[in-house]
Amino acid sequence: MDSKLTIDKLGNKIWKLPSGKRHREDGPAVEWGNGDKSWWLNGKRHREDGPAIEYSNGNKEWWLSGQLHREDGPVIEYSNGNKQWWLNGQLHRESGPACEYNNGDKYWYLNGINYTEKKYKLEMRSKKLTKLLK
Repeated sequence: MDSKLTIDKLGNKIWKLPSGKRHREDGPAVEWGNGDKSWWLNGKRHREDGPAIEYSNGNKEWWLSGQLHREDGPVIEYSNGNKQWWLNGQLHRESGPACEYNNGDKYWYLNGINYTEKKYKLEMRSKKLTKLLK
């Protein structure tokens, strides 16, 4: 699909389909004048080979088909060290806290449900036992 580039008076570059949806297959569909970049396919934030949003301040976000999603690391990496893990649009992490903040705060989530650390560990033990018994 061919997308058309428009540049507004602020210098923002935006590639869109005739339908008006943001779309570009060979690079970011939006290049903001401040240096931020975002990748879009058919009107949805989407990138398979890296973060779909790269902010000029160093923050990064991974999106797939319009949802925060990443299987091999945090989906949001803030330049201050804060991190969040999401899967299919929900806070989720099976190998530790889904939210880690630079002040030491940590929050555990599975499929969007918040757990205390203790309940999270019990839930993960139960999942492992269920897998072993299958």
